[in-house]
Amino acid sequence: MAIPVPGRVAEALRQSTVQIRTGNDYRNGNGSGIVIAPEQIITNAHVVQGARITVESWEGKTVSATLVKQDVSRDLALLAVPGLNGTPATLADSSLLRVGAPVLAIGNPLGFVGALSSGVVHSVGRVPWMNSRTSDWICADLRLLPGNSGGPLADFHGDVVGVNTMVVSGGLALAIPSRAVQVFLTRTNPRPALGVVGRPVRLRSRQNAMLILEVVAGGAAGARSLLPGDILVKADGNPLAQADDLFLAIDQSSGGLLRLDFYRGDQNALRHVTVRLRADQARSAA
Repeated sequence: MAIPVPGRVAEALRQSTVQIRTGNDYRNGNGSGIVIAPEQIITNAHVVQGARITVESWEGKTVSATLVKQDVSRDLALLAVPGLNGTPATLADSSLLRVGAPVLAIGNPLGFVGALSSGVVHSVGRVPWMNSRTSDWICADLRLLPGNSGGPLADFHGDVVGVNTMVVSGGLALAIPSRAVQVFLTRTNPRPALGVVGRPVRLRSRQNAMLILEVVAGGAAGARSLLPGDILVKADGNPLAQADDLFLAIDQSSGGLLRLDFYRGDQNALRHVTVRLRADQARSAA
């Protein structure tokens, strides 16, 4: 019996989808990736936050990968994987996607290789309840789990319209549109970066801020002696309620200079520093 069309599409997508590990098992940095060209993979930046990256193809071949470039603000990374066997996927134009369009996702959730889920597009564009001012998303009524990150979101022709990234409340899934992926792939000039890894926090004053978890070696923040544990509250006078606010401040910085207001230890003593931004480092998140 012939495989139904959705079945054929799913099988083709599986051949274009890989499993990515930064450790020895699925509990340590497991995710998915999309073969976009011979020996090249696109995935989420958060999937490859490890010193050693290995990729397993649909046929079961395991090879080492190297990080070519990444944009952590958009959560995208490009890997070079010499000797990888895989069928390159076709990137569609996500601007043509409409609400209600059926979509498929392939990934490796919780170690289940090549798992398939399907749903429909809920929205395309900004996601107001994420307070995101800089990024478009594909929001789909689609079941995703840890390990789906970095895998393909495709239309029923098998063309990739997005890169699956996260699950939000209500069972909705978010994917980075393929047009954003194309911009990332064609960008040649590195973006300015502060050179920190951070997360949002709430201060005793109930003000939102950004806690520095890691300072990237050779980055702009390290050059101005910012430290892990410092809490950023403003950039060029604008409050930092979330990571998106910091990325926006970096992108809009004047002359590559960024004035930061921050706390170190005592949340009653506000400090100030002006940082000269540097080219994006492979390990930086902002």
